[in-house]
Amino acid sequence: MKKRSINIGCGWLLLVAASVSAQSHAGLSPQNRQTEFNHVIESNAAAAIPTAQKIARLSQVLLGVPYVDGNLGEGAQGRYDQDPLSRFDVFDCTTYVEAVLAGALSQSVDEFLPNLEKIRYKNGQVSFVTRNHFPSADWLPNNRWMLTDLTQEIGGATTKFAHTVIDKKAWYQRMSMSRIQGLELSPEAKQKRLSALRKEGGKFAPEAVTTPYVPLTAVFQKKQLSSDELAQQAHQREQLQANTALSAKAKKSALRELMIQQRLANSTINYDLLNRIPTGSVISMVRPDYSVKQWIGTNMNITHQAIAIQKNGHLYIRNASLIKKEVVDQDFVDYFSRYLESSSLKGFNVQFPTF
Repeated sequence: MKKRSINIGCGWLLLVAASVSAQSHAGLSPQNRQTEFNHVIESNAAAAIPTAQKIARLSQVLLGVPYVDGNLGEGAQGRYDQDPLSRFDVFDCTTYVEAVLAGALSQSVDEFLPNLEKIRYKNGQVSFVTRNHFPSADWLPNNRWMLTDLTQEIGGATTKFAHTVIDKKAWYQRMSMSRIQGLELSPEAKQKRLSALRKEGGKFAPEAVTTPYVPLTAVFQKKQLSSDELAQQAHQREQLQANTALSAKAKKSALRELMIQQRLANSTINYDLLNRIPTGSVISMVRPDYSVKQWIGTNMNITHQAIAIQKNGHLYIRNASLIKKEVVDQDFVDYFSRYLESSSLKGFNVQFPTF
């Protein structure tokens, strides 16, 4: 059990403790999982299939792999984080997307790691300070060589834009000793290394970023309800709040579930919009100017990433989920229905790989 640094691409603000499992939930060892993944890379190249199909096949191989936040670093030569560059026993949301895209981009197994480095690091230069830590400021703009933003094409006139300022310098200054990973150093030497990392981060200036997104209101289109229907729903909420048999915690949970049910009942799902999202798209969850500066030194626009999969007439997000504790498929509508209008999550950005 060891303390892990936050992975800001997956939207977690506090240090979490994680136990790294040697086995995936689906029963395959990491070695066998990697062997199967490599086999799919080779079969994809031999068949010359479309990018979307490559992504679907590779991402499926990794279903069931456990979620562990902040699980990768810069390898044995890393100055600040010597966790491995690549592994197949655990993923977080962004490292999962990166592995799948690197595999789809590769024409052979030997190309996988160089492609992974090119996706994860600015100009493929492996170091902590060149890693694409922030999705809206680093990961998306630095991967324009392989991604096309489809957000406005999909959202049309409903498209909105999230604005924030990414203050990397302040983020670096907030880092603690837990950011120094995998190095056998004395506490004094670790503190010196942390000071060096903060100094490197001091060169960054605040950066204004804009992220287009499809608002959830474009997916969950409100129906016109009669006054009687609105009154009945309000009565249901009042009855639940007045239920003395429930604890405060249980009541809060039940009320949230009721509000989710009512939102779905009050909405027409815009399947025309969802059908425009192609398999293989990178879906980034957008929280405009997400107010987390007090914890990590900067606000953000994006807090989670996933892969879109169209199958059996339904749209899914395939993602390394903290809540589910593994890589899973989740129905797109069900997933986003849980974010009520009061939530800071307001929509999603869509990028399609064009390699």
